[in-house]
Amino acid sequence: MYFKKNTLFTLIAIVTFLSFSTIGCNTTSTDNDHNEHADATGFVIVQNNAEIVRYENNLFNWNSSGTWDEYFRDNIDGIVISPDVIDLTIDNPRGMTPSVFIRWIDADGDLFELPDLSEDEGGEFWLDWQWEKPNTLTEECSDEARENIADLNQIRPANLEQHGSDGQWGFHFRADHAGEDRIRFRLMHGHGTDAHADFVSQWMNVYVPHDDHDLIDENGIYLHERSKCRVDRPRD
Repeated sequence: MYFKKNTLFTLIAIVTFLSFSTIGCNTTSTDNDHNEHADATGFVIVQNNAEIVRYENNLFNWNSSGTWDEYFRDNIDGIVISPDVIDLTIDNPRGMTPSVFIRWIDADGDLFELPDLSEDEGGEFWLDWQWEKPNTLTEECSDEARENIADLNQIRPANLEQHGSDGQWGFHFRADHAGEDRIRFRLMHGHGTDAHADFVSQWMNVYVPHDDHDLIDENGIYLHERSKCRVDRPRD
């Protein structure tokens, strides 16, 4: 009898342990691809594998690689999206930076990557972002709505575009008019009603300067070929 009781207690203990070990959000593997990963505590944004900005321990370190001086200016605490870093010429008036990519930092300060899979391919993780200012002050967006000079300070001066070729973790900054705003990034897990943020950054300052340039008008509006109403996140 003593043996049987101890065997029963052992089985109960094992079942209880297994039950508790599966409760909550499993951030060390995905349901579909089973790729283990660390928990994100920060990120770096890179271009051509060189860091533009690093966010770690709730602090931003601008130009941490020393490579991308063009993204920063003296006495400005943030990233600067200017003609120095975007395509804004008569021959190529796109108004966007080249592709930049976000990489995640774990608690030990090490970089790690997540599977670059869409939802259709079984990917569980994706990048989300939020601007502090609205895209426009009206429900319906048009280029003309964004070019109301009196409203420029109240709407976001820049935007993000994410194209199919960028994958889950790539995007482009786009400059629309002179001004400043703040953006934050979220590492999302799951889709639909199950979607939730595994990581949310602090706000990052983004500036668009009123530079002397042939494709920036007297009001600081960038005269590029992209739609100024392009919004990739419907909840904006």
